[in-house]
Amino acid sequence: MTIQATGLKEALRDLGKLDPALRREIGKDIRQVVKPLVDTINGRVPGNAPLSGMNHNGRTGWRRRRTVVTKVDARKPRRHVNRPNYSTLSVVRVGTRDAPTAIVDMAGKAGGSSSRARPGRARPNFSGALGGTPSRFLWPAADRNLGAIERNLEDITKRIQFEANKELMKVYR
Repeated sequence: MTIQATGLKEALRDLGKLDPALRREIGKDIRQVVKPLVDTINGRVPGNAPLSGMNHNGRTGWRRRRTVVTKVDARKPRRHVNRPNYSTLSVVRVGTRDAPTAIVDMAGKAGGSSSRARPGRARPNFSGALGGTPSRFLWPAADRNLGAIERNLEDITKRIQFEANKELMKVYR
C-alpha cells in the first residue's frame, strides 16, 4: 500500500540542509497526520499475551507498551544489489517496534496453518491458536485510514515544496 509523491524525499532532504528547524517541524506535522493510524493499530494490539506461552521477560515475551511507531525518512535511497535501476523511497513508515507484536501480527503468513508432525506428536499450531488471518493489526487499520492520510499528506507535500523552493530562492539569489 503506497501513496505516490514525486520529489518529496528530495525536497525534505534539501529543506533539512537549508532550514533544519523547519524540517523538524514538518516531520512533526507528518507524524500528527499518521497518528490516528498509529493509535488505531495500538488499540488493536491486545494488552495481555494472546497465548499463555508468551508470558515471559525474554525478547519475544509479551509486554504491553507503545509498539507501533512512525518514522519520517529523508535519507538517500538504498541501492539493491540485484536490481540496478530500483531504489526504495519510503518517506513515512509505520511499523512495529518489538518482535512479539510482529510475530503475532503475521503468524500464518508463510502458509503454516497445520502441524506437519505425525498425528501422535502434533502440537497445536501457533497461527491456528491465535485465530484470524495473518496481519491481524497493521494492514486492516491501514486499509481503513489510508484515504484520510493521503488527503492530509497532500497539504503537507505542497507546503514542503513551497518552503523548499522559498529556501532555495534565498540561496541562489
